[in-house]
Amino acid sequence: MFLFIEPISKNTGLYVPAYPLPILEISSFIKINRPDIDIKVISVPMDYGLPLNKEGKAQIFRELSKDLVKIKPKGIGISCTAISQAEEVIDICNLIKSLDPDTFIFLGGYFPTIYYEEIFSKTTAVDLIVLGEGEESALKIVELLHAGKNPVNENIPNTAWKKEGQTCLSKRGKRFDLARKALLNLDLLMHPREYDILPYAFSRGCAYGCNFCMEEFIRPHRRKVPFEIIHNDLKNLANKINAHTLLISDALFKSFDLFPLLRSLGMKVNFESRCDVLDPSLLSGIADVCGIIALGFESASYSTLRRMNKVKDKSHYEKYIANTKAIFKEAARNEIPMIIFMIAGYPGDTEKDLKESLAFVQNLSKDKGPGGHVFKIGECHVYPKTKIYDLAVSLPDVIFDDDGVFGQNIVRQPSKNLDFETILDYNTKIFSLSNYTQKIKNALLNIMPFFRLPAQSLRDDAIPDTCFRDANRSIFNVQGKSLWTFKKSVPVLTEKYKKLMSGQRNTRNLPL
Repeated sequence: MFLFIEPISKNTGLYVPAYPLPILEISSFIKINRPDIDIKVISVPMDYGLPLNKEGKAQIFRELSKDLVKIKPKGIGISCTAISQAEEVIDICNLIKSLDPDTFIFLGGYFPTIYYEEIFSKTTAVDLIVLGEGEESALKIVELLHAGKNPVNENIPNTAWKKEGQTCLSKRGKRFDLARKALLNLDLLMHPREYDILPYAFSRGCAYGCNFCMEEFIRPHRRKVPFEIIHNDLKNLANKINAHTLLISDALFKSFDLFPLLRSLGMKVNFESRCDVLDPSLLSGIADVCGIIALGFESASYSTLRRMNKVKDKSHYEKYIANTKAIFKEAARNEIPMIIFMIAGYPGDTEKDLKESLAFVQNLSKDKGPGGHVFKIGECHVYPKTKIYDLAVSLPDVIFDDDGVFGQNIVRQPSKNLDFETILDYNTKIFSLSNYTQKIKNALLNIMPFFRLPAQSLRDDAIPDTCFRDANRSIFNVQGKSLWTFKKSVPVLTEKYKKLMSGQRNTRNLPL
């Protein structure tokens, strides 16, 4: 038996009760190529619960330990797509090795791909790390373990390991051919019908090189999944699941020709796009199916967008701003809910940049409609080995919490005379211009039930006991029926904690 595990995310704002797409894609690929090998996928939050404190985490680990002892897997692959999962991944690795030192552990995802050296320095429990896309490497790892061989000695492409105190890297292989992508196998999940949301990737990679994004470290170019695979996958999944919401993963959403197929599934479609990619004239034709459009806007300042490498020149900037206005107006006219992502206090920002963003959204929000909109703005974080980190250290007046890959790394002073309190004040003003209509509230509940709620709110007495897996209310049950009950409490919680909803990211970190 081989297990693939999705860990929890310490930041509740990032948790979405969706199928664990990355490890489901990889495990499905292995299973279709080697149907003789037993494979199971574990989603820790879905299968054991979302721990709300150290006591809840300890209880979950005890339950997981019992299952691991019973299953006795030969190998365990663990996904780590977000920085907020990193420490939890290391804790799980240490737990597994304490139960059976011979269990082979391999990791994959954005965080291990970039920070494999930091993981090896933090724990000796990880045997191998897959860099970049994982299908081919994971298949070879599982096949070797199944045959009784040690994958570390086989020099599998796109992997890293530690030997005699030194980090070793294998040669880099070709990118995975998406024409070989396997149909998702929900039978690998423990509770496939308990999920609320179906995520699906129409492409991988991105053609743009924004310096706050980590996509290029794994997939520097956008490649589309063949239509036939998308069509067969979605038709099959729609017949097997209870989810009514489709969350599209596509760094550049251009697949509007697929909307007839999406409409036939009877699902609400949610997707993210760029301000300079989305054609506003298309919105009227998809309004009946579209749940939410998430727009990566970031800032209205030309100077900031240039530092982000979001726009190329002044002409590009003008089109960027004009198209944002047109998208917003069309979305409002067609009653499509919108989330507009923004970053404040980017390295090099001055108060002038923040004033430009505030003035822009003030004018933008005048076109509000019944679909509603949210300006999702937050403080800026910089992490080592990234382009934004290089930018931050290159500017003389930038001050940030340089506390390593496992820290928050908040930019406290993006430029001379611009302090953190001023940034937070602008964040609050911009966030307050959100238009929380009933339609966007319902849409957010469907895809992000914990949206902006501080971690402390999840233990509030307003939440019924049936939403918890234990009598101490330290483990939240995120399965279908419990989550549906919780959603009834959200309006009360958002009203009670609304002053904290525009606060720093750390207010949404679980105390684990």
